[in-house]
Amino acid sequence: MQLRVFLAGRVAVEANGDVIDEARFPGRQGRLLFAYLVAARGRAVPRDELAEALWEEAPPATWEKALTVIASKLRVLLTDSGIDGASALTGAFGCYRLEMPEGTWVDVIAATDSAAAAEDALAAGDLLKAKAKSKLAASLVERPLLPGDEGTWVEEKRRELTRVRVRALTVLADACLYSGAALDAATWAEQLTALEPFRETGYRRLMEAHVAAGNRAEALRVYERCRRLLAEELGAYPSPETESVYRRLLDTVPAEVPAASAVQTPRALAGGARRPRVRPKAALLLAALLVAAVSTAAFALVSRGGHAAPRVLPNSVVRIDPRTLKVTQVVPTTDAPDLVVVAGGFVWITSHVLRDTVSGALRNAGDRALTRVDPSTGKAVIVGGGLAPCGLTADPSGDVWVANCYPSNAGPRDDVVRIDARTLAFKKTWRVSGGAGFLRGLTYGGGSLWVTAIFGGDIPNLGAVTRVDPRTGTQNTIDLPAETPTGLAWSEGYGDLWIDDFNDGSLTRLHDASGALRTFHAVGGNPGFSIVDGDVVWTGDWSAPRVARLDAVGRPHLQSVFLPVTDALAGVWTVAAGAGAIWATTPRDGALWRIDPETNAVTRVSVPFSPSGVAADANDVWLTVRAK
Repeated sequence: MQLRVFLAGRVAVEANGDVIDEARFPGRQGRLLFAYLVAARGRAVPRDELAEALWEEAPPATWEKALTVIASKLRVLLTDSGIDGASALTGAFGCYRLEMPEGTWVDVIAATDSAAAAEDALAAGDLLKAKAKSKLAASLVERPLLPGDEGTWVEEKRRELTRVRVRALTVLADACLYSGAALDAATWAEQLTALEPFRETGYRRLMEAHVAAGNRAEALRVYERCRRLLAEELGAYPSPETESVYRRLLDTVPAEVPAASAVQTPRALAGGARRPRVRPKAALLLAALLVAAVSTAAFALVSRGGHAAPRVLPNSVVRIDPRTLKVTQVVPTTDAPDLVVVAGGFVWITSHVLRDTVSGALRNAGDRALTRVDPSTGKAVIVGGGLAPCGLTADPSGDVWVANCYPSNAGPRDDVVRIDARTLAFKKTWRVSGGAGFLRGLTYGGGSLWVTAIFGGDIPNLGAVTRVDPRTGTQNTIDLPAETPTGLAWSEGYGDLWIDDFNDGSLTRLHDASGALRTFHAVGGNPGFSIVDGDVVWTGDWSAPRVARLDAVGRPHLQSVFLPVTDALAGVWTVAAGAGAIWATTPRDGALWRIDPETNAVTRVSVPFSPSGVAADANDVWLTVRAK
């Protein structure tokens, strides 16, 4: 039996595809008792300790009987999930003990273990593993433990899990910085400062990341933000360690700031180069230059997002501020730009068309190119090597993977290629399908590449998904209930692969560890290219102006978010998550949509021409725009 237990975000037990959601637990005390015993990891917990956790300082006079009743109800609930409740939850010698079956996966325990594994990997120099493990740990505890519950134990456990998330984000920031992904490092370090605003280590990492990215002025602004917060809230000054980073910034002229690719190892980052001492008179001048640098940068931001916003062009990638919804950058690309991914400090765009955005008819057009855009300069480079990209994804190192689409007259050349984000060199090329067609579905998760094919050709694996070991190319194919799998999405927190079926109107969840498959047929329409954000799966409907949301865990509660389009026939092409929102495109209607994941409220952003692919991170939304 494969058993999974979820305590963060909601309480749920999943066994062999059947789910017991939190609504079926015996009230607040039942959820709390279950969570407490699970977190105890098989320890025999005294009854009075449990009473304190459940009722704190005001237990009822009959608390012992009440505790016995709650425990009895939990046994029944466990039995309903396929576990022998009487054997799993035992009471003896004034204690209760919960022993889950061997191999049971618990989200908060997995997060703690993954954070420790990430720290070990970072210390060993395995940056790829460090990123994967730390990202998993951070995602598992992103939502609070037992939301809606209060109490001393709950608050203590939440603080403990916050420390786990801090450890994970620290590893993520450091691993990204050491591998040269300075912009990604800044994103994670910014989250550290939000989690612990009075802890200076996050600010120091954020400053170092901005320096590595070549943005010295932003690093200086981070220092000023830290200094002001400490002074106004605590009446304190930054620590000597933070002041040391600040002095290094002042002591280093902009030309000496290292490029992101020069940051290689923890030793290099910690030690740094020997910098000249600043004479006292020069310090005054540099302070004045600091003020000027901050003022100039602020003016540049206002100019980029204000009245001088660039004009949107057909066949381009467009950068949008997720807060103001204003265009801040436009970079021309090849014809028919399609998918877009942000990875390794760059923006990656495929040019390839499978379906006409107006008529919906299948066609095989476009330049079949991969373009890399440097957002700091706006420079676009077409990646050579004979690529014909259909699918696009990234791995934790920041490298990108392309799944190719070759016409039938090209022979059996369906390949998946790994590309170095900085040098554009091909690192790995794996033959996947063995037949000509469209390898459209592609994602990275759980240390594997996942590939599926869409539409025609002589592909033998239609109706299947292939797992590829990115190091060796070893593959195994998993048959699916779906006949026309379109896109793939990885659930980092739960180790699940989600596959959408274009024709069947369903979503299938594949649990990587057990191989268990579960199909949700109620989605309807023509779902395509789903994403997972926390514990919610979002998928667009190609045949209607609708985005469906489905719980990734617990009972399959389905909601539809309808977009008030001007063209009733407009369908949703792609969806993305980032900057606290869900983003969707309706090419036929010429719009980008912002969806509030808490309220499902939608905001329309009108776009000239036909918006196609969309990607988002904490700071920007990137949109590909085609000529109509």
